[in-house]
Amino acid sequence: MQSNLQVEISDAEKTNIINTVWDVVVVGGGMVGAAAALGLAQADFKVLLLEKTPPQLQWSNTHPYETRVSALTRASENILRNLGAWSGVVSRRGHAFKAMHIWDEASSGEVHFSAADIHEPNLGFVVENSVIQAAIWDQIVLSDKITTLFDRTVGELSLEEDFAKLELEGLGHVQTRLIVGADGAQSFIRNKAHIGLETHDYGQCAVVGCVQTELPNEDTCWQRYQKDGPFAFLAMDEQMSSIAWYLPLEKMEWALSLDDASFAKQIEIASEGRLGKILKIAEKAAFPLTRRHAEAYVKPHLVLVGDAAHTIHPQAGQGVNLGLLDVAALIETLSNAKLENAHKDWSRFAVLRRYERWRRGDNAIVQRSMEGFDWMFKQDTQLKNSVRSVILPLANRLAPAKNWLMLQALKGREATPLLAKGLVH
Repeated sequence: MQSNLQVEISDAEKTNIINTVWDVVVVGGGMVGAAAALGLAQADFKVLLLEKTPPQLQWSNTHPYETRVSALTRASENILRNLGAWSGVVSRRGHAFKAMHIWDEASSGEVHFSAADIHEPNLGFVVENSVIQAAIWDQIVLSDKITTLFDRTVGELSLEEDFAKLELEGLGHVQTRLIVGADGAQSFIRNKAHIGLETHDYGQCAVVGCVQTELPNEDTCWQRYQKDGPFAFLAMDEQMSSIAWYLPLEKMEWALSLDDASFAKQIEIASEGRLGKILKIAEKAAFPLTRRHAEAYVKPHLVLVGDAAHTIHPQAGQGVNLGLLDVAALIETLSNAKLENAHKDWSRFAVLRRYERWRRGDNAIVQRSMEGFDWMFKQDTQLKNSVRSVILPLANRLAPAKNWLMLQALKGREATPLLAKGLVH
């Protein structure tokens, strides 16, 4: 779809926004917030979506590869299919990976995961974040249940007995039965709602970018653990890979300061030359890593989803996948509440708590699982080297355990929302 979004609104539209009591106001139109707005609209909720910057929907195959990507699971693919957005990903750019190969600098063990072993066509898709967002927005602009508002500063938040109020710069207060905070790790909505945050500083940064390699990536994501942190190639095309290079935080500026030749050499060292020489380097970026978990996901007439509720070590690429599962669970929870009793308020706190109980525990388990990997592999001690030298070869031989892990990561865990399971008619 080639479409431009309406950025300016008329006085009549402003009046309508203020005078309407919205079912849902979604704050944040990134991948997760846009999916929430679209899914709730498709479930017959009237939605106001607030986003800082209009996404770019027009696409060209010559568009340079971007630094921020996500490894979408089958559950996330199903969610996007059910929202009608997967075709927008396919028509732009994404790459299926069929295997993962993991090894460690301190031991000789290696583990290989293959989609063929679990009779699946692939283990997921590596897709640029902007592509995912644009594919969802393709559908948003077609919906008559969603009103979008851009570049409008959000002010005071008031959670009252029957509804919530949100102040918007230049407009006044909007009223809604539910506010969805999808405004990222530094969530303004979370802070204004006085929801506390559990945090853990990993003391690491992620250096990301896209590179062309001498050897084809074989539709495989390659990950090597080192004492400083893992290094990964994520397959994006035959000889194009996204990189995720995890380093101590104090090395972030050093990594960004390297010229292309020096950066290429360091990547070849970090990857042990697994894909040969680095032939070309696109734009690179870096950011510090922090685990965050909101102490609550809900308050009366307010919920948090995605990074506003939780952030995770990105080494397994689970961030956006967890956020999309949040969205699917929220849509199912609210839709069921509406169907259960049309005369009762579907946005009441007891209903919102169902969503929180559904998602908070699972997100916490995945967060801590990633920290277990981080602890095991990032420090080079004799004990850990000995353990890894046993675990990696053993894990590679235990086919049932490997297959179970692949299916858990690909399709989701227990109580998977309906939107994530397959096509919903």
